[in-house]
Order: sequence, then C-alpha cells, then structure tokens
Amino acid sequence: MTLKYQKVFITVNSAATRKKALLFVEEKLFQEWDLQYGEPLTLIAGRRSVPVLVQTFASPESTIKISHDTNQFLSLPPFSGPVSVSFHAEERTLQIAPFLAVLINQGPLQSGTFGEMEPFYQEMIAYCNQKGFPFFLAKPQPLADGILTGYWPGANGWETLELPIPDVFYNRIHSRKVEGTPLFENFSTELKSLAIPMFNGRFLSKHDVHELLLSDYTLLPHLPETVMFNEQEPFMTFLDKHPVSYLKPSTGSQGRNICKLTESSGRWVIEHAGTENNIHTIETKEKLFSALKKFCRNQAYILQKGISLFEIDQKLVDFRILLHKNGQHQWKVTSMVARIGDSGNIVSNLAQGGVMKNGFDFLKEIVDHQEAKRLYQSLIRLAKKTAVALDDNHLELFGELGIDLALDSNKHPWIIEVNSKPSKKFQGTYETFRPSVKSIIEFMYAINE
Repeated sequence: MTLKYQKVFITVNSAATRKKALLFVEEKLFQEWDLQYGEPLTLIAGRRSVPVLVQTFASPESTIKISHDTNQFLSLPPFSGPVSVSFHAEERTLQIAPFLAVLINQGPLQSGTFGEMEPFYQEMIAYCNQKGFPFFLAKPQPLADGILTGYWPGANGWETLELPIPDVFYNRIHSRKVEGTPLFENFSTELKSLAIPMFNGRFLSKHDVHELLLSDYTLLPHLPETVMFNEQEPFMTFLDKHPVSYLKPSTGSQGRNICKLTESSGRWVIEHAGTENNIHTIETKEKLFSALKKFCRNQAYILQKGISLFEIDQKLVDFRILLHKNGQHQWKVTSMVARIGDSGNIVSNLAQGGVMKNGFDFLKEIVDHQEAKRLYQSLIRLAKKTAVALDDNHLELFGELGIDLALDSNKHPWIIEVNSKPSKKFQGTYETFRPSVKSIIEFMYAINE
C-alpha cells in the first residue's frame, strides 16, 4: 500500500483540557479527511499511539494541535517546520511518519558534532526537513514502552531527548566490536520482534562475501581465488599456484594490515601496506608461514590471488562504485570514483594516501572516449551483478553497498571487495544534496510503506 503523506504544522495546545485527549484539526484538513466533530481517532508516532477526540479550528495554514499531555505521551520532539502525516480513513488513524533514525555507536564529540560524519548527517537533516520526515541519531539500547533516547537536531545543535522508536533504522555503527556485543544483538532482536526494518545491519567479512558470490557462476571470471589463511599445507599449495598473492584481514578496512607476498629468486618478499621500511625477505615458505602466523595474531585473514592490476605512473588504480536501492528495491549506481594509490604503495585506499577522481573522467584520460565508455559500462554492470548476488544470498537487508573493482593490465575487471559501510567522503559536484543522501532517505521511506 502506498501511503499518501502531506505536510502539516504540529503545535502544542497547552490550554487544552486534561480531561480528554483532544486533536484540533484545521478546517480544510478536517473537510478533506471527512472527519466528524468529536469522533475518536488514533494518533500514531513511531511505535507509540494514543486515542484522541477530533475538533476543528480555523488557521491560515495546514495545522494540527495536540494537547500537552498527548505531546508528552508520544515523546514528540520540538518540530521546527512542517511534518509529514498520513491519514488512514479505514483505520481512522493519523500517523506522524515516518520517523527515520541512523544507528551510531558514539555520542557527539567535545565539539558538539559527530566529526567526519557531521556534514553527511547535516545533509540528511536538511533533506528530511524538506520532505517533512522527523530524523535523529540513536545508539543501541533496550527498547521499552515505544520510546528511546536519541540525538535530535535542534536549533542549537544536537539535543539528547526521549523520542518515539523510529519506523526505520540505517546502521552506521563503525565498530565491528560494538556489533559483536550482547547489547547490539539484543537491540537487533528487539527490532525484529517489533517488525522495524534496519538495513546494512552488519559489517561484511571478505571471506563470507567471496563464498556468497561464488554461487553466481557469471561472477566467477571476476573473482580472484581466495582462501582462509589457516594451516601450513593449504598455504604452501596456494603459494605454488600463485607467485604473487595478498594476505588481508577478513574483517579489515581502509587497506590496513595488508601484505603483498611475491616470489623472487626462490625467496619470498613481504610488502606491508602504508608503513615505512615495509619490505622484508624470507628464505623459505615454511619461515614465511611462521612469520605471517605471528603477524596475524590469531585474527582471521584471507589469502587472495595477486592480480597484475592496471597502474598509472607506478600507482595502483581501482574503482569504488557506490550503489543504492531505489523505491522499487532495485540496485542503482549512485557514483563511481577512481582511486589512485600513493606511489609504491600496494593498496589504493584513500586512508593510505590515495586520491580520488571521477571514474568516467579518469577512464577518458587513459583511453579514447569509446573505450572509456565500454570500460565504464562493464564496471557498472559488474557492480550491479555483484550487489544483486550478495543481496540474494545474504540474510541481512541492504540498501547501500560500496563495491571495489579493479582492471588488470588487460583491462579485465575484477571484484576486490564489498563494503556495507562505505565512506561518506564525497568528491564531485551537487547542487544541494549529495546523491547518496537522497537515495538513502528515499529507500528508508520505501521500506516503511
């Protein structure tokens, strides 16, 4: 069912009698909704609702007034502008909705902001205000009585308020450790019991993603062979097949703790990403295995076949493609950037000194326009197929993915990594809101319907 939202001003009528919960509706809305004076309705905000009796009043603007007690019971924030509501004639309910929230794991910094994420959140606030959707941030917590504690974007910065449990959560927790706590597990379970959708609910494991993508045979030519780094014998066999390989933390990010292993004249050269004095030579595979075991410190690591990646001026290049689901739950490409690594580094991540360029513009710099168009389309198609394959085979609900692809020296595309918490640094131009902000809010709206 498609909900028809319209924006109204919501004010508190502190003079209303406390004997009855009254809802005052502006005359034109009163007629449009075909209300009867004194009839009972249910007013809903998030997961809280209250029975009210309807009355009418004159106003030059679309406005509803609620009593102080009703406002307190629903835990409504101080709205600074018009808010979306939907009237359901058959159920005789009026819903203030949807309440949208981002799940975070830390409160504001001493500056009163959320650091690097603050510009992104401010854009989300502005876009939600334009749509009339109440928006706030909240940490995992026990859910009781239809309310929670959240951070509301007030006139003087973020305010800590009691708020209605929202209709949709977008998970931006940036700590795998937090996602592994009983608090987060219980929070996720409570959301499911309340039928509240949360998308991008988990970080992804590189090995798990690889195993899921293997189920789509059309992706096999684009998946570098990948195994877990565990026992010595499989490790030896892998090195025999691949004179160049990469050791990566299965749950790592930003290019940290990655090693490149290269056979050279019967020895093995280890290069560490982003560190000085990062090259070491080891005589045998046995000693290499022992050294890497110490390096991994009982953490989960994968071995991945080394690919002769495309380079420019001895700088590795890959492509980050950001995808979002639209209102029809179809994956659409929001942006594509080329990431050019620091000279001599074994990764191209921005956190390791890389720089970004518009993806298509970069391709036009290295090949003619027709070839750039062909490569661009092939990368876009592969990213969409990857997103669909992961989405179809994973239990989590996803609305956003960052997919890293690379071209080898023959311009063949490879799938490097899939990220469920892609960076919110943006390079490009946009008039008011970056495309990902619009896409995320519109997906939150769609899954609330």
